[in-house]
Amino acid sequence: MHNNKFAMGGVAASVTSTLAGLALAGGLSVVSGAVMAEDGDVVEIRMQRYTGTEEDPIFERYQEMLAEASDGRIQLKIFRGGELVPNDQMFVALRSGTLQAIYGYAGYWGGQMDTAVLESGIPMAWTSLEEAKELWSERGLGDLLSENYARQGVQYTVPIFGGRFDLLTKEPVNSLEDMSELKVRATPSVSAVLEHFDIPTVYIPPQEFYIALSTNTIDGLIYGGPYDYSVLKLDEVATHYTDLNMLYPGFVDNILVNQNTWNRMSEELQDTFMEVTAEWADYRHQKFVEWNEEEAHRFEVTSLPDDDVLAMTEAAQEVWDTEAEKSPVAAEAIEMVRDLARDKGRLD
Repeated sequence: MHNNKFAMGGVAASVTSTLAGLALAGGLSVVSGAVMAEDGDVVEIRMQRYTGTEEDPIFERYQEMLAEASDGRIQLKIFRGGELVPNDQMFVALRSGTLQAIYGYAGYWGGQMDTAVLESGIPMAWTSLEEAKELWSERGLGDLLSENYARQGVQYTVPIFGGRFDLLTKEPVNSLEDMSELKVRATPSVSAVLEHFDIPTVYIPPQEFYIALSTNTIDGLIYGGPYDYSVLKLDEVATHYTDLNMLYPGFVDNILVNQNTWNRMSEELQDTFMEVTAEWADYRHQKFVEWNEEEAHRFEVTSLPDDDVLAMTEAAQEVWDTEAEKSPVAAEAIEMVRDLARDKGRLD
């Protein structure tokens, strides 16, 4: 899963120098921030993602899909998280043209853009893949985000829906009342919901999860799905998994392109880029599904009752209101979320 990091800093000069050196080494030219081949029909795009080596095969597939669909005219060079700029500074580097594209999680730039936190996922905003797709494609959130990113000099492509976001505990949990007796690790937005039910929460980073659980510093955590928990070997110290129905997909990533770079592509290549990215996004989500299914056997799985889910949706309104207060655009996006929740029977 993800950690929201909003630290900012000036990185354009140093990273531009780095990229310029890389471009010269590769026989490319740098034009207004876009790295392109001398042959105008071929576009080279340098993209940084926030993930590490464990996801190399998935992103290699994306490179290959783009190259094949464009007859080699789109050449994507992908750098792992932090290789060119710190992950929390990717959006700044993209807007300046230092990076031409990023695979990102909008929570990283929540302090720079009014709809970023909502886009990445807030409690009870959507509870199924179908709801999330409906919100983006049919209710207008995708268009709203595209317009909002365009104002930042950025081309939005498609949402990339992630995996699960549920509760792992040392003891069985079957209700919110059960959780009130536990100390749970949660992010600030989730804590704001849980405090309505007198559930004690604390925030600790992922690298401390194992020790915190094994020493009873915490009794449980809300972080990801079976795959995420097994990767961290948390099934060695906690095996009770509760489907909260709080947010699924539990996070939403994106692929963004610097607008100047985008405008240098022909309309045909732009269409190809969009189509391939959408196809790859579906593949990536399916991998999350498969990984979680493969690791589910490690845990004893239960679910919260429907009444608790309705109660959490009501409690989440404070979080939603906070997002809506950021700007008229954010308020419009939150109203889309509220309309969806009402129509699905989760909100009066």
